[in-house]
Amino acid sequence: MLVVNKVSHRFSKNVALNDISFECKAGEVTCLIGHSGCGKTTLLRLMAGLLPLQSGEIALNGSTVASPSVMVPPELRSVGMVFQEGALFPHMSVIDNVAFGLRENGAKERAHEWLARVGLSDCAERYPDSLSGGQRQRVALARAMAPEPAVLLFDEPYANLDVPLRRTLRKDARQIIRETGAVGVFVTHDPDEVLAMGDNVVVLDQGVMVESGTPQTLYEAPKSRYTAELFGNPQMLEGIIHDDGITSPLGEWDRNVLTDPTIANGPVTLIVDANQLMLETDSEGPQITHIDNIGGLNRVTVKHGLEDASRDFGCPRDLSADIVVGSRIRVTPKFGTVFAARTLLD
Repeated sequence: MLVVNKVSHRFSKNVALNDISFECKAGEVTCLIGHSGCGKTTLLRLMAGLLPLQSGEIALNGSTVASPSVMVPPELRSVGMVFQEGALFPHMSVIDNVAFGLRENGAKERAHEWLARVGLSDCAERYPDSLSGGQRQRVALARAMAPEPAVLLFDEPYANLDVPLRRTLRKDARQIIRETGAVGVFVTHDPDEVLAMGDNVVVLDQGVMVESGTPQTLYEAPKSRYTAELFGNPQMLEGIIHDDGITSPLGEWDRNVLTDPTIANGPVTLIVDANQLMLETDSEGPQITHIDNIGGLNRVTVKHGLEDASRDFGCPRDLSADIVVGSRIRVTPKFGTVFAARTLLD
């Protein structure tokens, strides 16, 4: 297990990380997600030993590897790292790249085993500049795993690859982590990558840990506006919470649709994922004027009357047969799926 305990870090006067604590279990992938500048890569470099730790502690399997008074060198931490560009040695063959970190006898044999595991046995004698981007990342993964590290760190390694290839490589990396029992830590800014690969997620914003949990929990029931906007397809609606429920532009809602039904009355911004909205016919509701298919969602346009302005919102692709252009509808979120953020008016 890798434990990050009360870690803080500064670059001059700029706070990169502020009191970060979480645990990463063996055989699982923990994803660090947030916008650029949130501190996720700094945290990864601290785990790897590429930066000295200014405050807090990082421990691996009960032993401190970093603190203000302890700095275990990277090569002694049992940590492997896969960078965004692979970072292969251009003057070395593929097999020599993979064997580079292996000091014992049989290094080439071990390197061949890992090349076979990532499906690149035929590329052993080639050089990095003759490989595709996906092949280079497979070599980087084999090189990181060949020493059998206790921790495998990924710094957005698939960001520059096409989507189908990213899916394949994510699956391969996740399977290897499962089989070897390594601790996997994956830095990304892509929520889809988190949902596909992560067992647990740490959400960072401007050096602060906003929240953590399983991908599904953060997707379905975020506890912060930042997380609600980060995951899924958020619909932003201005509404008012009152004693009897919620007044939204799409109709009246029960308080139980909120992630926090105890929130005080007043104006709020309502944030709900498009896939959490349910549509049913209602003779008193707004009328559908357009339905457009966009990816895995529908974009529905409604208006209440001739004088009312139109409103667009996203909803699930699969609608019942009676939900068509011209239908009057009622729109309600599933219980516990709407995050409410206080507006400046409150």
